Order: sequence, then C-alpha cells, then structure tokens
Amino acid sequence: MSDPNKLAFWDHLEELRWRLFKGLFAIVIFSIISFNYSDNLMEILISPTTQLNVKLNLQVLKVTSMFTIKLTLALMSGIICSIPFLIYQFWRFISPAMEGNYTIQVLGIVLFSSFFFFGGIFFAYSIIIPYSLSFFTSMTFQNFPVNYNYTLDGYLSYILWLILTCGILFQLPVVTFFFSKMGLLTPAFLRHYRKYVFVFFLILAAILTPPDPLSQILIVIPLIILYEFSILMSWMIHRKSS
Repeated sequence: MSDPNKLAFWDHLEELRWRLFKGLFAIVIFSIISFNYSDNLMEILISPTTQLNVKLNLQVLKVTSMFTIKLTLALMSGIICSIPFLIYQFWRFISPAMEGNYTIQVLGIVLFSSFFFFGGIFFAYSIIIPYSLSFFTSMTFQNFPVNYNYTLDGYLSYILWLILTCGILFQLPVVTFFFSKMGLLTPAFLRHYRKYVFVFFLILAAILTPPDPLSQILIVIPLIILYEFSILMSWMIHRKSS
C-alpha cells in the first residue's frame, strides 16, 4: 500500500505548483495590460519631477533603452497589480492549516494585506518620492550651473524601488498576524524588543531617505505606528485564542 504521508506530500506539492502557475499567469496578464498603458504609467511616475525647482531632463543612452524601460515598467506594474491575487493564492495554500472558516479568513487577510501594501505605495509616491527628489536636486554648486540630466531607466529604478520597498514595509501588521497565529510572536515579545526595532527603523530610514532628519522622521513615524498596531493586533489574537 502507498504511504498516506507520501501521497499527502505530493498532493501539497501539486497544489503549490498550480498556485505558482496561477500567480505567474496573473502577472503576465497584468503586465500585458500595463504595457498597453505604459505611456500613462510613465506620465504618473514622472509627475513628481514637475514640482521641482530645477528643470530635470530625462534621457536614454542606448538604442534599446525605451523598449527595455517599457518592458520593465510593464512587468513591475504587473507584479504590483497582481499583489492581491498573489496574496490570495498564498493564503489559500496555507489556509487548511488554520482553524475555523478559513475561506472567510483568507478573504479578510487579502483585503487587509492589500490595504497596507497599496497604502505603502501611496505613502511613497505622495510623500517620500517628492521630498527625496526635492532634496537631491537641491544639491548644487553656486559658482557654476549644473544641468540635471538623468537617465530614464535610472530614474524609474529609483522610483519603483522606493514604491515597492514602502509597500513591503507596510506589510508589518500582516507578518505579525501570520506569526501570531502560529504562536511564534506574542505581545510581550514585541514589547520587549520595541526599542531595538525602533533603532532598526531609524537605520532603515537613513538608507531609504536623504540624509536629513526630517525625511527620516517622515518614514519612521508610520513604521512606529504600524509596529504599535501590530502589538495591539497580536494581543487581540492571543486574547481570543486563550
């Protein structure tokens, strides 16, 4: 007779394969749609440069640059737009191990996670990016003029990196929910290491933002709020399970 544990393992592996296939298929579909709207997406991403005090000239240096830029922009947009579906596939895969009505839990978690992810993107686009661009373009020499000629691919890499980073950082409550459900995180543990985490936030803000106190505060404060919210959420989960 076949080993039931071995059969269960291959069943889980097969399910994982189909979850990954569906996720990749969603990324491809959204990427194709994004490629058709690449001009509109480019206009949105370049919009913060119109508010600067200097004239920013974006340029390409290779024959193939525009094609690779549009392709990269479409792929990154496809990944961002697919995030709710990818989160759904991930939680559907692990949800059988969760107690209770996991279908309702998955839908709630997808909404919860998507809200924070797109909230992080909005925060990066509306606050971090305009301020960082304004800071870096203000660094010039008084004795002779400097032309701000940036490569378009370099600019987009910087913008998309900040957007994705903030979207991932804003997943802190979701990660806390997951590990609290597993019993690996407790409110006491989170409170005990609070000061160390805040120091880490300061270091992270110094890496992601221009080297001035105001920009670091702009990103540290939301992270601190998210961390405190994570402690509260972990407390509610453990209180409910006790």
